[in-house]
Amino acid sequence: MSGISPFEYNRLVTGGNFIGRAKEVSKLAEIVQSGKNALLYGPPKIGKRSIVYNALLELERIPYDFTICRVDFFNIRSIDDMAIKFTNELLSVFCPTASEREEIAMQMLPGVNLEGSKEPLSDKQLQHIFMLPEKMAQKFNVRLVMYLKQFQDIALFERPAKVFQLLEKCMAKHKMSSYVILGDKRNAMDEIFVKRGYFRNLVIDIPIPQISKRVFCDYICNSFARGGKRAEIKQAGTIYDYVEGDPWYTQHLAEICFLLTKDILDQKTVELGFENLINMHEYELHNTVYSLSRHQIQMIKAILDGVTKFSKSEILNKYGLNSSANVNHLKEALTKKEIVTFVKKGDVEFNDALLKTWLKDYFFAK
Repeated sequence: MSGISPFEYNRLVTGGNFIGRAKEVSKLAEIVQSGKNALLYGPPKIGKRSIVYNALLELERIPYDFTICRVDFFNIRSIDDMAIKFTNELLSVFCPTASEREEIAMQMLPGVNLEGSKEPLSDKQLQHIFMLPEKMAQKFNVRLVMYLKQFQDIALFERPAKVFQLLEKCMAKHKMSSYVILGDKRNAMDEIFVKRGYFRNLVIDIPIPQISKRVFCDYICNSFARGGKRAEIKQAGTIYDYVEGDPWYTQHLAEICFLLTKDILDQKTVELGFENLINMHEYELHNTVYSLSRHQIQMIKAILDGVTKFSKSEILNKYGLNSSANVNHLKEALTKKEIVTFVKKGDVEFNDALLKTWLKDYFFAK
């Protein structure tokens, strides 16, 4: 391998390496500037955080005066832990010292122990906490943006409905504070916002479509040229097709191919690059399959074979799916594991493009 990669994908991306998302960035900036709440979700690594990052940069350039508070719910497993982290992160934005934070907490959060206590927080205390963004925005006379990441993890709490209902009630009263909500689990977020209907009319969903093949191919060719090498549209298209245009995997594979290329990218190098990509991710791919039951694996095989009517007797027999009731259980299990999303009747999408290709061309092929 040789050269320094011109590709950038393992961190927040801006500038020339941030492609195909101008519409989403502008929409998010507009929503935030108008004081409304935004929702972005989908499988990991499709560019959600980079969209937010670039939208905030755009607002700073306007300039639009706002204060942002970031709260990540990853690895939080209880209502009280979530509420205390939410509060501490918010207070830290406005109050640099511990004494200032304590003073504000005493004024605005009566009876709430920010160090945690044996007694669970009451609904009234949680309402005080969820109203705190608005109170702080008013106290300091700022436009406040609450940036919540891994929002779907709230669904893992013992009583998630309680959190959603209270937060929804408080958000509806906010005037000077708004939310940008992100989630990395597509099906879990669908359950919250679509099936359960929480935050209806309170958040504006920003769909994140696939970046077009033409845009990505041009970017790959131009990036090779910036690095002193050459890639033709055909080879760039093959890179895109191997991973079905998934933005993170496309960038990753393009980088591998760039480093393997001496002067001009050829088809053999793309094939070798893809083998390297598979090898790099083989451990996690194996782990994913290891977590599946035999019936779940057979259900995936049926999906990859293009089956849409799983409960037909010949399909049940061919793939060993047992019964229509079992098919429903399998659909639910694969949805919860975030392997696939049943978009509509007869339409199933894999949430990881590399997993789909590996299953089809390696796992089942062998």
